[in-house]
Amino acid sequence: MNYYLQNIIGKGYADFWRSEKLYRVNKGGRGSKKSRITALYFVYMIMYFYHVHNLKPCLLVCRKWFNAHRTSTRACLIWAINTLGVSHLWDIPKSGLSMTYNPSGQTIIFRGLDDPENLTSITVPIGTLCWVWLEEAYQITNKEDFDKLDFSIRDQTPAPLFKSFVLLLNPWNSLWWGKETFFDKPTADMFTFTTTYLENEFLEPDVIKKYLRLKHTDPRRYKVEGLGQWGHAAGLIYASFAENPKRNDISEVDKKTIAYISIGLDYGKGTTEDQKLGKNCMVAAAIDKKYRNVYAIKETIFDGLLLPDKVTKWITDFIVSIQSEYPGIRIEIQAEWASSQIMNNNLIKAIDDLGIKNVEVQNAYKGSIVDRIDLGQLLLADKRLLFLNTPCLKLAFQSALWDKEKSKAKKIPIRLDNGTTPYYDLLDCIEYAISKQQRVLMR
Repeated sequence: MNYYLQNIIGKGYADFWRSEKLYRVNKGGRGSKKSRITALYFVYMIMYFYHVHNLKPCLLVCRKWFNAHRTSTRACLIWAINTLGVSHLWDIPKSGLSMTYNPSGQTIIFRGLDDPENLTSITVPIGTLCWVWLEEAYQITNKEDFDKLDFSIRDQTPAPLFKSFVLLLNPWNSLWWGKETFFDKPTADMFTFTTTYLENEFLEPDVIKKYLRLKHTDPRRYKVEGLGQWGHAAGLIYASFAENPKRNDISEVDKKTIAYISIGLDYGKGTTEDQKLGKNCMVAAAIDKKYRNVYAIKETIFDGLLLPDKVTKWITDFIVSIQSEYPGIRIEIQAEWASSQIMNNNLIKAIDDLGIKNVEVQNAYKGSIVDRIDLGQLLLADKRLLFLNTPCLKLAFQSALWDKEKSKAKKIPIRLDNGTTPYYDLLDCIEYAISKQQRVLMR
């Protein structure tokens, strides 16, 4: 197939394409074609080095969650292979996440940083593993995790081959460790640049109109998602939502679309006076069958000491009220680890004795606060977290603040959690409720 490569790449990426620096970091807004250009680059270069230099570079593609590759990086690479008209030269198994360039045996392999063991002793059967593509690098919240990946690439690279890490990210927060490492204090082996939707001449006109509307309706979000500028860890966390919270309101939920209901429980106050910390609260979240939308359908707060004789009634009354409104729909309870003091066998038996059979009690994954905040910002911005009769939860999102001192000290964004903002415990509840689907919802 004959083609002019520049017509496929378009504008804005010439310096990236020519660079052979060890670290190439592309900070960009949504729609800036950074993932597709990166996929085109690596597919082309794998073939180029084999046919021109008789060398066999291989590619490792990483992102935080392994399961997210199939609908993101893998899909982009398949698009690039098809766009270059070389699909007949590549072996792409329907199951499994690997790709092989048949003429040479070079491979593209995929890994997730959610399983650090997968990053040790990475090798390829044929060729040299010298290139790494790190997608959604912002989700890597600790530099130590990146260092593990960095040191895992140990193959010798014969000239003119070169070792290179390509990091792609949306710049959600200026406290991400990579801002200081790559952008504020770059070294000679780093190439950093910013791209926006304005560099993407292939966008449909209706998409461009959406960005122009966003520029006027939500300037803060436009600066980050449109122009690729750093978001700032100052003031309100969910500032865009706080400006127009009614946009995420709904009046009812179509029960036929619900896959299941998950109740997040946060144990804020202990069973003795010296254990007073926050509010005991629960939020019920309905997850739709497409695992895309989250409906916050009910909330409850117990503002006081949660003594044993009150636990069962509080929890079972909440569950029964949900089952009466959403009959036949499976219910789970996701409780934080501290709630094990009340989530004991006696309580589980009491729930079962009441005839509530459709309940699972599990320990919620209290993941990285950065991941949890990122997911909340994404769902709110995309109108995928919707509110029905949960005014306190809405107020918690509207009022949530960054903890500036802790954020600065730890160099990651941390939410203020000292009781100065209303109903902050409810934020933990909704995060626990959707914790099992966090990876899917981040797609």
